[in-house]
Amino acid sequence: MKILVVVFVLSIQLMPAWQSTVKSVEQSNNWRAGTYLGLTAGKSKLADVLRVLGEPKRMDTPADQAATDPDPEIWYVYERGGEFPGELTVVIDKRSDVISRIDLHPDNLSKDDVVKHFGPDYILTRYDFDECLGTEESAPMYESPNGSLRSVEYRKRGIAVSITEKGKVNTISYVSRPVGTRKSRCKR
Repeated sequence: MKILVVVFVLSIQLMPAWQSTVKSVEQSNNWRAGTYLGLTAGKSKLADVLRVLGEPKRMDTPADQAATDPDPEIWYVYERGGEFPGELTVVIDKRSDVISRIDLHPDNLSKDDVVKHFGPDYILTRYDFDECLGTEESAPMYESPNGSLRSVEYRKRGIAVSITEKGKVNTISYVSRPVGTRKSRCKR
């Protein structure tokens, strides 16, 4: 019996490096719901938002949202949102009253500032728009090695940070699911 245990332990220790790399890549693709100020994307409801943040400065709907949109949403916009100076938008699914995502639009923040704040355990992902499924602003995104959009992602915490080519932060999003698909859904 002792011989079997030794062989098993040795086989684990001698596992090829690529197998552990594959496992870490798979784990980095696992998104969890993001939580901001106690509000969890995909779980917390509008009543929770109003209790935590109060009445918004204004309520908006996306300009490109059609009356027949299968996923109607309303944006609750606040002047301040907590961690960083700038505007905060809480996106609510109109049918379920559940938070779809929470977007912070910081006034002046760099990628380096984000990494100092959230830590070094991020992955950098590039995205492109699936333009056959909508115009650039409303088209869904997909992961693309040469994509024009860059995102610093803390997937285990449900945080996606949109970064410009110059390293400035556009948006910090707390999400309940991936920000884009793994592959394009358009036929090329």
